[in-house]
Amino acid sequence: MNAIFEVLSRSARKLVFRGGLIVMLCLYCFSAFARADDDITAANSAYGNGRYEEAAGLFQKIIAQHGYSAALCFDLANAEAHAGNTGVALLNYERARYLAPADKDIDHNLQLERKKAGLQPNPLRWWEIMLLSIDWTVWMTCIATGLLLIFLAIVGFSYLPALSGRTRIPQPLLRIIFRLVLFIGIPLCLLLGFVEVATLGFNQRLDGVIVASKAATVWISPIDTSDVRGVIPEGELVTVEDRHEDYLWVAARDNRFGWVRKQDVAPVIAGSF
Repeated sequence: MNAIFEVLSRSARKLVFRGGLIVMLCLYCFSAFARADDDITAANSAYGNGRYEEAAGLFQKIIAQHGYSAALCFDLANAEAHAGNTGVALLNYERARYLAPADKDIDHNLQLERKKAGLQPNPLRWWEIMLLSIDWTVWMTCIATGLLLIFLAIVGFSYLPALSGRTRIPQPLLRIIFRLVLFIGIPLCLLLGFVEVATLGFNQRLDGVIVASKAATVWISPIDTSDVRGVIPEGELVTVEDRHEDYLWVAARDNRFGWVRKQDVAPVIAGSF
């Protein structure tokens, strides 16, 4: 009897311990969400009262604590734009658009800020929106399912009489079904595979925004004594194609290219270079 009570007591202690951990975890999560809501409220209040620098700092704090989202990047970009920080504003509009490529409000404010900065518009084409919107894991699942159906159709042709006998489906009908699976599945899997490869390549492109005040100097070579090729204005979107120590080889949309200092460019995908 004492052994039974000891086992029950031990089980009760484990349940109490686990329950306490769950309660503590719930309280921690609740307090974290509450702090985030308080910070967002404070940031929105500062923005509404015209304290744009303060609002931008609060939105940056929220992003640092809770990660990037299209909404937070958009709010931060709006605050930076009103504060007159063109480069950082356009950077965060680009980040917001990357996370929500089909959002018309983000694209509208981005193009408006680019126009104010004297830059050409750069709206996304329909296929760019599609490639940025694709979840590659879902795409791979669709491809795997299609390949499985093709495999089953090929095996089905080999065992057509047996399948017909077990399923009581006439052989001509089964043959039509398997042919349809092959006729539709093979081209569809090839198309999905091509789109998947294009998506991975497109999403791995390293884009950045010039955040240097006024403009970034473009150098012919990645050395301090190099000749100057020209400048790329603040806020312009560039693609990073190479790097050497503290320099990045970038290409802008208007065919300007060359080496710029790494500190003059900020990545659209944070931490990508």
